Amino acid sequence: MTRKPNSPCCGTNPTGRRPVSAGRLARFAGLLLLALTACTASPGRVRLTPTPAPPRVELFLSGLDNPRGVVFGPHGEVFVAEAGTGYDAVDPAKMTGRLTRFVDLNHDGDFSDEGETQPLFRHLPTYNALQFFVTGRDEVSGPGDLLLHPDGRLFLAVDGGLDRIALYEISPQGRIGRNLATRSNMNGIAFGPDFQRIYAVESTANDLIEITLSDGALREILDFPLLAHGQQAVPAGLAVDPHTGDILVALFSGAAVDPDTGEVIPFVPGDSKVVRVNPQTAELRDEITGLTTAVDVEMDQAGNIFVVEYTSGYADPLPRLFDLFDPHAPPLHGGYLRFQGRVTLYPADGGPPRLLAQGLDCPTNIAIGPDGALYISVGQGTPGRPIPGPHGPTRIQGQILRLVGW
Repeated sequence: MTRKPNSPCCGTNPTGRRPVSAGRLARFAGLLLLALTACTASPGRVRLTPTPAPPRVELFLSGLDNPRGVVFGPHGEVFVAEAGTGYDAVDPAKMTGRLTRFVDLNHDGDFSDEGETQPLFRHLPTYNALQFFVTGRDEVSGPGDLLLHPDGRLFLAVDGGLDRIALYEISPQGRIGRNLATRSNMNGIAFGPDFQRIYAVESTANDLIEITLSDGALREILDFPLLAHGQQAVPAGLAVDPHTGDILVALFSGAAVDPDTGEVIPFVPGDSKVVRVNPQTAELRDEITGLTTAVDVEMDQAGNIFVVEYTSGYADPLPRLFDLFDPHAPPLHGGYLRFQGRVTLYPADGGPPRLLAQGLDCPTNIAIGPDGALYISVGQGTPGRPIPGPHGPTRIQGQILRLVGW
């Protein structure tokens, strides 16, 4: 779906006359069209097509600790997975990963009143990759993607690090049951069209797997090949095409090594992409290319594809022993440029991509709500850590944004 721009028209001017500029021609054509419209419309009136308003970004939920997956219940309730603060506590009671239900009891359009925030699980594991893997990046993991089955069951992917990997089945009564997968962190999960299976991307293993819900059987669909500069694919998010059953996977891109200097580059801009996978045959093909840090993807019933890109660059890597919880620490990006995330629409009719939102602070997940709006989780990193903002120093804030009017 990557398109080359039309080439500019070039040629000679054999007459020697001064060429008419494209701008003058455009203005003349506009005046002519306006005159013709005035002649055919009602006397004294000119019908003009209004310019569509740009998409609007609204604050939906705030005060969250690394929000990730968002799902919507049949009665207006909203379920949110939070990866937590990243503090790897030994005492389970101090773990901060959460799964929360939000209910607008008084129908006033928010969830700020008493009893409207209903924690289901408060002490799920969380950790920060800076200390675990010495990445130089402030990256929090914990409860991640989330699904709601039509029968009321929730499925929650948890990356607690090392031996705390899980895909939990949660009953409609709020009790944790089976752990369906423990092999590798699953940053993205999605139901198959029949709701009898779950597809998951194992980001560290670079795999796409299928889990059958009836018996918990796990099937490997494929291992993603290396990207253009020899780096790992790092599948991050996925969606299922409602018309074909194909799986769309956002490949974030791992680190690459500069062959001339030996320098490790966190990612190569333009190497990230969205691929399409046939889950039966494992056939793989590019769907959208030329991206940078594609972290999640969604598709609506009309076939429009929405892609979330996490950031556009990297800066300020942190030492392993950096105090992430120091409120007086200098405002540093922490490995990834902050406020460089964006959401792009790729229309079903093959038209040109449309940028819906930009300047987002490290977005991670996207969901389509029952109202047709897009819901974007932002603010990845240690909550409250000082960072550079668009208008000066600010702090990491976990929020869910609502994108409407697109």
